[in-house]
Amino acid sequence: MRHTPVMESELLAFMNAQEGPVGARAATRHLRGRGFDVSESTVSRLLNDLDERALTLSLGKKGRILTEEGSRVAANQRLDSRRESSFADALALRDVHDLIDHLIGRRGIEREAARAAALRARPEELTRLREMVETDGEARWRERLAFHKMIGQASHNKQIQAISTTLFDERLDLLERLLIMIGIKQDALLRWDQEHRDIVASISDRDADGAERLMVVHLDGMIRETEHFANSGNAHVIHTLLAENDLA
Repeated sequence: MRHTPVMESELLAFMNAQEGPVGARAATRHLRGRGFDVSESTVSRLLNDLDERALTLSLGKKGRILTEEGSRVAANQRLDSRRESSFADALALRDVHDLIDHLIGRRGIEREAARAAALRARPEELTRLREMVETDGEARWRERLAFHKMIGQASHNKQIQAISTTLFDERLDLLERLLIMIGIKQDALLRWDQEHRDIVASISDRDADGAERLMVVHLDGMIRETEHFANSGNAHVIHTLLAENDLA
């Protein structure tokens, strides 16, 4: 088995938690205990690679310790892992309350995304947004799923882009389809489509205040219609669909 980035992260974390040097045998034993089917020779090659990248320092037969850079990388990887776990937990939607909270969180991000897009979107992005809201048929279905993500990218704000990428990960397309289904059942989808066009018009006019206001109106409507749908005896439908779509 060749070493992988996941294996490397696990080894760095293990070494970072030790008070003294770590040898190849101890490292192999730890990795096997963590589920890696790995030989001692593979671990030795991994350690040599870490040496070459100045992440570890060999102390001969005593083993290896992390360098200052190795400790920094291990700490960053630990933070990245916690952040990914936190996002995964936030996106594990189980019922209507989770779905509403998700939309409320989106409202806070997307209002700023719309404002930034009005100020920073490139001409080709404006063209693409206008195309997205004017499509029909099956293409319109697809564009509804991509619309909000596109605005996040057009914000050209690194923080907003990063969060938007997570909120609109393609694995959550099924969630977007659930929201569209709610829009259809609540007879709100045509209104939502018009709101999309109005948002794009404000962004194209470089009207940041208008784009932000219209995005808040749009998300408020989605939240309201989702609550109405659930309160009309359909909360179990949302719960079932979330579970069936592996979003729970």
